[in-house]
Amino acid sequence: MTNLITQPPNQIPVIASLLAAKRSELTQAAYKSDLAAFGQFLGGDGKTVDLFAFPNDAEIWQQWLPTSTIAAYIKHLATTSSDHTGRPYATATQARKITSVKELLTEAMFKGLYPPTWLDYVKKRLKTPPASSDHHGGITPDEQDRLLKHAAEKPGLRGQRDYILFRLLLETGIRRAELVGLSVRDFITKEGIPTLRITHGKGDKSRDIGIEGDTAQFLKGWLSAAGQIDKPDHPIFCALRWRKAGDEKQFAVERPDNHLNVRSINLLVENYVKECAIESQITPHSFRVAFVTDLLGDGAPLPHLQAVTGHSSTRMIIDIYDRTNYGQPISKYRKREIYRPSG
Repeated sequence: MTNLITQPPNQIPVIASLLAAKRSELTQAAYKSDLAAFGQFLGGDGKTVDLFAFPNDAEIWQQWLPTSTIAAYIKHLATTSSDHTGRPYATATQARKITSVKELLTEAMFKGLYPPTWLDYVKKRLKTPPASSDHHGGITPDEQDRLLKHAAEKPGLRGQRDYILFRLLLETGIRRAELVGLSVRDFITKEGIPTLRITHGKGDKSRDIGIEGDTAQFLKGWLSAAGQIDKPDHPIFCALRWRKAGDEKQFAVERPDNHLNVRSINLLVENYVKECAIESQITPHSFRVAFVTDLLGDGAPLPHLQAVTGHSSTRMIIDIYDRTNYGQPISKYRKREIYRPSG
C-alpha cells in the first residue's frame, strides 16, 4: 500500500483504491479473488484482463464495461460451475462476486471514469438471484461420524490435529479462513466457558464462540502434543510432516510459527472424503452448512446462531440454511392441547 501514498490519486488503479479501503486482509483477499475471476471473464478464451493494469481512462472503462457486459457476467455466474467443487455457484457466492464488481464500478464512478447513470442501472436493474439453499450441500450425521472416526484413528499428531480441526468446524460453524487464522492466544476462558476469539472475521468483525468442555480438552491435548500451548503468538493449526524416528516414521510439526493455509484445509477435507469413500461432494464449507442446518433443525435460537456464525442478519440464515418443512401442522409446537369434546 506504500505506493498508493506516493502516487497522484488519478494514477492509482481503481482496483487498488478499492482494496485499500478494505481494512481486513481476509476481505481484501476475497475481493482480489472475485475480481480476478471477473478479469478472466472479460479476457475470454483463456485470457485474463489484469484490472491492476487497467488505465484510468473513462473511454476505455466505458468501452470494456457497458451495462450489457455486467448483465452477461451475471448470467455467466448463474450458468457456470465452480472450478473447485464442480458444482454450480451457490446463489450467495454469485451475489458476493457481483457485489465486488459493483463496488469496483462505484470506485470508478467516484474517479470520473464510469457514468453514474450506468452504475445506477447496474445496481437497480441487474439483480442477482435471491440467496437460497439450492446449491449448498451439508454433511449427513453418518458422514460426520465417519470423518471424525477416521481422523481419530490416524496415528500421533496427525490424528490429534485432524480430529479437533473437524470437530471445531462442526461445533462452531467457523469459516475456513477464520480457522486457519486462529492463534493460541485466541483460545481463552470467558466467564468460565472455553472460548475461541475470532479477531478478524468477515468484514474485519470480531466475535467470541463458546465451545464444549470436551472439545476444549481435545484442543488442549493437540496444542500440548504439538508444543504450541505456551506460545500465544503461534497458530493453533500448523502443518505436519513425516520424519523418521528409529525404524519408524511419525508426524512432526513443521515450522510451528506458520499457520496452516486455506488450500491445505481444502486438500485435507478432499483426502478424507476419498479415504472414507464418501460419495457426497463435501468441501470445508459443507461443515458450516451442516452446523447451521443441524442446529436450526434442533431449534437453536436464530440470534444465537447469528452471533456464533458471524452472519450479518438472521434473514440470511433463514434464506440459505433453513430446510424445515413448513407444510407440517404448526400445532406440534403447542404445549397445551386444544379442548375437544369427548365421544
